[in-house]
Amino acid sequence: MKRGLVAYSSSEDEAPASAPERKKKKLPSLASSLIVPVPVDDPALHQGRVRAIPHVEGQYAAYVYIPLVVHPGTSLFSLVEEVLDVTKEMVPTVHAIETMVPCSRNRGGLVVNSSRGARELHLSLTRPIFLRAHQREDFKQAVKLIASRQTPFQASFATFSELTNDERTRAFLSLEVGAGHNELRGLLSALSPIIQSLHQRDFYSQPRFHVSIAWALLGPDTSVNRDADTKIHPCSYDGVIAAEGSSDDDLTGDGGIGESNKEFQPECLPRVPHFPSELIPTLKQRFGARVSSAHTGGFDADIIVVKIGKDIFSWPFQGSLVERIKP
Repeated sequence: MKRGLVAYSSSEDEAPASAPERKKKKLPSLASSLIVPVPVDDPALHQGRVRAIPHVEGQYAAYVYIPLVVHPGTSLFSLVEEVLDVTKEMVPTVHAIETMVPCSRNRGGLVVNSSRGARELHLSLTRPIFLRAHQREDFKQAVKLIASRQTPFQASFATFSELTNDERTRAFLSLEVGAGHNELRGLLSALSPIIQSLHQRDFYSQPRFHVSIAWALLGPDTSVNRDADTKIHPCSYDGVIAAEGSSDDDLTGDGGIGESNKEFQPECLPRVPHFPSELIPTLKQRFGARVSSAHTGGFDADIIVVKIGKDIFSWPFQGSLVERIKP
């Protein structure tokens, strides 16, 4: 018996009718309070400085230093004021590093009343360190432990010097430490394992412990002879400008690690190719004896400070001489 052919419908006959497109609903916009602003560098707002490390959410800039609060009426305060006056005459574009505080701490770490307008100088013990949120507490506790073992000591300044940051975008007028150098190196040795465990860079192998009192933006050095007049470059811009690694002024105001922007053209900011070569010899000649005298340049190192983002933590040195000489 012959079977009849079976007729199959074509694929076109089988294709279902296309469904009508659904209109996409527009989602409501987020409230402005829920939007996290992205940091944008504007050198004009930071005296020409631009963050050199790209912004990472949840990362905090930190560094460790010994503070020195200099009160009006003291010989060191008067010396710094006179030095700044002479420096501004020779380098009109220089900026004084002015961290003015209304009070200071005593040896017990307690805040005591003080004249208004005291100047706080910072003696750095680390480069900038970048911490994740979960690392902050451990870092603080490690530094606190170092403070508990460190005996307070006396230090003093020895001379003036010109230093530059690693990127050679800023020059700094500094007071270099003489007496107290060995104790400061001991603190570096104590801090080094902590910093290395965080995979951060140690302090300089040949440290020049100092406090900076003034700085200037550097432009291209086109002079053949450094003794030539210091020309001002009002609109030069050399890309990313990082702050000095040994000062809290190097960290941006919000304590974060901002986003550098090489395409950004800042407002005209005065720059110099370098400090005039006669600046440091002039300061040494006029003020060298005073800065190196124990009466003027001497100070107590009795407290250590950690700055993490905007937060500042401090602990007094509590070690005893007996503990230091114990075998």
